[in-house]
Amino acid sequence: MVEPHVYPCRVRWSDIDSYGHVNNVMYFEYFQEARIAFLSGFSRVSGARTLVVARQVVDYKVPMLFRDPAYPIHTWVTRRGTSSFTLTSQIRDGDRLVATAETVIVAFDGDAQRSRPLDDAEVEALDAMLL
Repeated sequence: MVEPHVYPCRVRWSDIDSYGHVNNVMYFEYFQEARIAFLSGFSRVSGARTLVVARQVVDYKVPMLFRDPAYPIHTWVTRRGTSSFTLTSQIRDGDRLVATAETVIVAFDGDAQRSRPLDDAEVEALDAMLL
């Protein structure tokens, strides 16, 4: 069985708003940090070329607070298309769900400035990670 990628997310003091919670904008940065860690492993396996974010939706469930230890962010592939795939990510606090993100990633041809089909190695790697 494939396991989600886990990224340890550390909350910085500067991420906290006047209510003592992590500012909502920071969630996008946290999910980005986890996505970059996930995709760098994916790129090593697949030799992936340029990938871009086409869409990201975040759902906030409960406030995130400043603390040590890190919050784990779990990321996995939930869909693969011809030229794109979807990553689902969750920030967790033990059994408690803090926030979720759904991010659509598109394979991109920089010369043509448009999407490109995923190549065979990318498809194989994504299918192996699909949950």
